[in-house]
Amino acid sequence: MELRKEMGLTHADFFRMLAQLPGGWLQETRADGASLKFADGRIEIRLGPEQRRHLSTLVQIPATEVLFRYENLSEAEQENFQARFDLTYQRGGG
Repeated sequence: MELRKEMGLTHADFFRMLAQLPGGWLQETRADGASLKFADGRIEIRLGPEQRRHLSTLVQIPATEVLFRYENLSEAEQENFQARFDLTYQRGGG
């Protein structure tokens, strides 16, 4: 199964936050993403090109399309992984 998300981050942000995932998950990093181990499966993450999202003429935020490819994971395991991943990459506001 694959999941595509647009995330408000740069590639540098992605790799910096990747280190905050639980130990043992990270298997390999590449210039365009990473390979993770979760449960008895694997997640391949590929980063699209960095872009800018224009909220107004003065306000821009980074945007990167992120592709998650799940291998040998049940739907429940995919949801558990994605919930933990999203929590790690969540940014506070307000």
